[in-house]
Amino acid sequence: MDIMEEQDWLSKAHRDMSLGRHQDALSSYEKALEINPENGHSWEMMGDIYYELGRHAEAIDCYDRVLKIDPGNLMARYKKGYTFRKVKRYEEAIVALDQALAIDPDFSYALNNKGYSLNELGRYEEAIAYFDRSLSTNPRNIRVIASKGIALRELGRYEEALKCFDRALELNAINGFVYYNKSITLRSMGRGKEADACLSRINFPSGMHHNGKED
Repeated sequence: MDIMEEQDWLSKAHRDMSLGRHQDALSSYEKALEINPENGHSWEMMGDIYYELGRHAEAIDCYDRVLKIDPGNLMARYKKGYTFRKVKRYEEAIVALDQALAIDPDFSYALNNKGYSLNELGRYEEAIAYFDRSLSTNPRNIRVIASKGIALRELGRYEEALKCFDRALELNAINGFVYYNKSITLRSMGRGKEADACLSRINFPSGMHHNGKED
């Protein structure tokens, strides 16, 4: 193995990334991996680039290569799960996120993304349990608070859902996503005027579904 040559390619990949030249960076990492195919960090960086390029299947393949080299790599397991969630493969996301949580049960990013995946599958009680675990250490996470509110709303627990949305708005009073979901909850409670007042506070963000869930 030519360690110096590998380092040269890795340095070039880093420069390419800093300049936004993703394809060049991929080529540089490939050259480095020809020299040292057991460099898990290089595989992980390639996975990150593929993710940024929207090439999700290739990103997952790279994270799998990392995990063959280092099965205990927390970030590779999390990134694999996150990528599965982003392409709506929620069951597979949960498997990968569970593996990350087996390494670190308090890893908030994995807790959050498992909760989001469970919400998408309609497993709201389970989702709430994961949101609560996350909020026990990160109580100001607006996305998690709002997602818990969505789960509570879907279970018909409207008053509890409103408390979540109001708490999220205390932390960020101009969050359109939260206002939108609060309006859905109010309308479900027959409080149409209050729902309309919430809607008047926002412009609809792109990528928002009719049920208030984000892409």
